[in-house]
Amino acid sequence: MKILVIGNSAAGTATIESIRACDTNSSITQITDETQPLYSRCLISYYLSGKIDKAVLSYRKPDFHTRMGVDLLTGRHVTEVDPAGQTVTCDNGDSYHYDKLLIGTGSSAKIPEPIPKDLQGIFVLRTLSDAEEIKRRVPRAQSAVILGGGLIGMRAADALSRCGLKVRVVVGSNRILSRMIDYDAAQIINRKLEDNGIEVITGTDVSEVMHKDGEVVGVRTNHGQTLDCDILVVAKSVQANTDLVKNTDIRMRWGIETDPHMQTSCENIFAAGDVAETFDITTEQYAVNALWTCAVQQGRVAGDNIVGKKTLYSGSVGMNSLNFWGIPLISFGVTTPEDDSRYEAVTYSRPGRNIYKKIIIGDSRIKGLILMGETSNAGVLFSLIQNKIDVSGFKDELLSDHFNFGKVIHHGAKSVLERYYRGQSV
Repeated sequence: MKILVIGNSAAGTATIESIRACDTNSSITQITDETQPLYSRCLISYYLSGKIDKAVLSYRKPDFHTRMGVDLLTGRHVTEVDPAGQTVTCDNGDSYHYDKLLIGTGSSAKIPEPIPKDLQGIFVLRTLSDAEEIKRRVPRAQSAVILGGGLIGMRAADALSRCGLKVRVVVGSNRILSRMIDYDAAQIINRKLEDNGIEVITGTDVSEVMHKDGEVVGVRTNHGQTLDCDILVVAKSVQANTDLVKNTDIRMRWGIETDPHMQTSCENIFAAGDVAETFDITTEQYAVNALWTCAVQQGRVAGDNIVGKKTLYSGSVGMNSLNFWGIPLISFGVTTPEDDSRYEAVTYSRPGRNIYKKIIIGDSRIKGLILMGETSNAGVLFSLIQNKIDVSGFKDELLSDHFNFGKVIHHGAKSVLERYYRGQSV
């Protein structure tokens, strides 16, 4: 059997490992548009800031593809998938046949209309190459503007501030991390950012980029404010890389639709990672949860099913974590529900100590949570989400510092503990 894997990050790597655990005979070809060896995208902002060396980014040994018996083709961008002919075509004109295909093409940053694409000093921060380009410009820069207050934007702001630059973050909504935390939690992070010299400007967008001699020198906001900058990082939003299948019968919405086997609408084509739409456990809708952990889990399930080992993916949960100047933050699932009448919020807040906790409950189950400052209970709470445990009998105990698996057993959910220790949950 000829297996073709498109993409060389978390989903593709997990798929290959899962295949080889069951099948050492099938041929595997992997195509990637990157030229860098395997690295963790979660860590590139730490590399940019100088916290870690480049070598730390690697999460598999250099001989990984050789040991796995994989023919790795780098620097090639797949432009077209032909499900009927079972081939893919690259931008250099080369075509490759497959019996089974895994699409793990990830996602890319969206560049808004006012942002020109031909100026020096304008960047995104999605890949190691992006980080290296920014790193080369930092020594001759004094200030940076980050457009977007999401997770990538905040990591870029943190990294560039640690490089000694004056950093401003321009956010269209009323708070940073709006898809991850609520307004009250954002204010705690805001104060910490400002204490460390990062200015956050909310309810604002960039309407014009100013330049001189082909290089960015500043931006003008829609409120008429002028912000000088030598570096502009665009981090407003991302989109799944689905262009390669847009003229096919493969079904798409926000990403490529998949079933619980990670199979697309074409039976011998699978998708995993940031390009794949999967069932979200908390919202009970299909969505793209662009997270490293989800990509790994989905890749493993896809690999199993590619070689005929029937494995089901139980669904994803939108989960994020970060740490700003000693404040740990974790969020899962629904944190700011649109329809408050369907949910109940349990909160605990001590902003003077940078502590904020919130749990969203719907239909007697945890639908989402925010843990800031104190995150030690994240594992047990996440297992309650994954296993859809009725928490109505002990919801007032969930945010206690003393809540643990012992409390779960006390309230009759022993099976959660058993699954946790078998490695099926968190």
